[in-house]
Amino acid sequence: MLRPLLAAYRLAHSFFRREDGSIVPLFALAIVPVIGFVGASIDYTRANGLKAKLQSALDAAVIVGARDGTSNRDAIAQQTFGANVAAQTNAAATATFTLNADGSYTGTATAAVATDFMGLLGVSSVNLAVKATAAVATKPAKPFCVMALNTTEPAALQLSGNSSVQISAPDCTIMVNSNAVPAVDTSGTASINSAENCFVGTTRSIGNSSVTPSPDAACKPKPDPFANKYDKPTPGPCGYTDFSASGGTVTLQPGVYCGGINISGQTTVTFAPGLYVVKDGVLSSSGGSVLTGNGVTFFLTGAGAGLQISGTADWHLVASSSGPFPGFIFFLDPTSASGNAASTSTLSGSGELYFEGIIYLPQQQLTVTGNGTTLAAAPFTSYIADTLKFNGNGSLTINMDLSKTTVPIPAAILAGTGGLLRLVN
Repeated sequence: MLRPLLAAYRLAHSFFRREDGSIVPLFALAIVPVIGFVGASIDYTRANGLKAKLQSALDAAVIVGARDGTSNRDAIAQQTFGANVAAQTNAAATATFTLNADGSYTGTATAAVATDFMGLLGVSSVNLAVKATAAVATKPAKPFCVMALNTTEPAALQLSGNSSVQISAPDCTIMVNSNAVPAVDTSGTASINSAENCFVGTTRSIGNSSVTPSPDAACKPKPDPFANKYDKPTPGPCGYTDFSASGGTVTLQPGVYCGGINISGQTTVTFAPGLYVVKDGVLSSSGGSVLTGNGVTFFLTGAGAGLQISGTADWHLVASSSGPFPGFIFFLDPTSASGNAASTSTLSGSGELYFEGIIYLPQQQLTVTGNGTTLAAAPFTSYIADTLKFNGNGSLTINMDLSKTTVPIPAAILAGTGGLLRLVN
């Protein structure tokens, strides 16, 4: 852009050197607007470049502010805007931000850019103005089928070995609240394939592992959907103490099982419909047992409460449609008058696990390990725990075809992430 100015200068210089002085005043008057207009193109080109950088800085600021979602959003947006402007331009820019009635978030920014050449025409600066709005794109809610509640734990969702998480239903969200680096850790040939992945922190994939689709870049933590939503029953007197069965055929009745339930060996167990309170112990199975129950819920409470399922046992459980926890197969009470629950639960082995309903283990790490089909294709299954780990050579298939289940689905599980943030102008 300097070549036109140099050419004009040389032309002027040659005219001023001429002996015919009559043309000099005329040319002097004419060359000023020529140089001004040529210089204006240079100033405007530079101003447009600065405007693009100003727009980029504002876009980033409104996304960050909208994602923050708190009363501190404006301060966060201003900080982001200032840092980006300082890094990209030397212009003095100001920005204002507004939360709109429809929930969208708008920013406007202005800057005055000093001119180099347009001053010849009486224009000392060029005013720039940009605008950006971030909004949540409307879309159908995706139910939570896997949810890691912990907000800080590294690898809150972990897949390793040759295991895979396969989400076969089109409307299913994997939610990881952790903001750690990484929050989700996959290795080997492990894979996540869902309708939507909402990971607050980062993802690390090693080997041939993969995550599909790419995580929502605007994901924010979701609170425990069931915290303080249900009145936990007060266990009555012990109906059974340290119950165990090994071999043969057994039909169990609802009631209070103090000290846990232990099934081992080649045992066929039928759980009659109702609520099973497992107090101060674990529900455990090992060996090649077959355990079935239709319309059952297990309330795990007290010191050391949890699950320890291993061996080649086959489990086929369908959640109750009534009682204190409709829709839940396992409902953990992390703290109680008689003590805290265990910190971990385990589902492992090469048996088939069919769970139609919600497995709710807050404040526990749930580890699923196996070499066979870890989870049969129930039409509706949801895992919610503090952290989740899937290991081994098995597979985890989670369905969310709500039209094929008679189990009542709590509304909180259907909330999903509610949409993605995007720039709308």
